[in-house]
Amino acid sequence: PKDGVTSVAVSPDSRYIAAGSLDRVVRLWDLKTGKLIEKFDGHNDSVYSVSFSPDAKLLASGSLDKTLKLWDLTSAGQGNPTGTKCRHTFQGHKDFVLSVVFAPQGTWLISGSKDRSVQFWDPRRLVAGGTLAAEEGPVLILQGHQNSVISVAHSPAALLFATGSGDKRARIWRYQFEGS
Repeated sequence: PKDGVTSVAVSPDSRYIAAGSLDRVVRLWDLKTGKLIEKFDGHNDSVYSVSFSPDAKLLASGSLDKTLKLWDLTSAGQGNPTGTKCRHTFQGHKDFVLSVVFAPQGTWLISGSKDRSVQFWDPRRLVAGGTLAAEEGPVLILQGHQNSVISVAHSPAALLFATGSGDKRARIWRYQFEGS
């Protein structure tokens, strides 16, 4: 990277390492060889968070450009690292996206932002080969912090996640699916 690395993630299958950076690019390395295999260029500002889907077929990135992007990894490493494999751009935050995480079931992509919100996005329709309208926003918006939501972490087993904020608080959130 030309500038600092802001976020790193290891894929659940331990095949890849991804890094977001201040130069707006998401990079993907092969863990076994250490070689750079993809460069995903599409954000208009620094990338502050990256997260792999549970099946390691998608990579999410959150940026200071107020968007989340989903990158397709199904053909990662099969050519030169040129990278414009953006499956979808999620728009809905009113300020910087500082953290992204997939729920371990693959049901949700959760983001935290300087706008003090936590937003739930549904990536399942894209995984099934569908599309989302560009204007389609988050499925759910949670408010509860008095400052930026800087960090989001999901429990590996339970339907709960934690957030950390500039308001000097960490919060634990629980959720359930309709009908459960």
